[in-house]
Amino acid sequence: MIKEDAERWRIEFLLPWYAAGTLSRSEADCVEKALADDLELARRYALVLKELAETISLNEALGEPSASVAETLFAAIDAEEARTPPSAAASSVCAERRTLAPAPAWPRSLNGGRPHIRRAVG
Repeated sequence: MIKEDAERWRIEFLLPWYAAGTLSRSEADCVEKALADDLELARRYALVLKELAETISLNEALGEPSASVAETLFAAIDAEEARTPPSAAASSVCAERRTLAPAPAWPRSLNGGRPHIRRAVG
């Protein structure tokens, strides 16, 4: 029984990642099997889905910062780097030109289809 409880807790812990579609195929298969066999776990998964939808909705309602906010942030970072001498290894990277580029790793489905912006060295 203890082993079963530990496995159930492990599966329950994975539910948010399953809902977001970020589990490996083998982990997703384990969650799917457990959901089919355990009504209480399926109920908890429904709560996870509801929370995920509410979180996405809330974040989308906040809107995106303007480009000037990003530029102001990057200028402040550059000013800080100028005040603090970088190590020899970092100086070659810091000396390169910085650009804005779309972040490749975040699924657009979790961002309402809009690309994210990240600071890239290039």
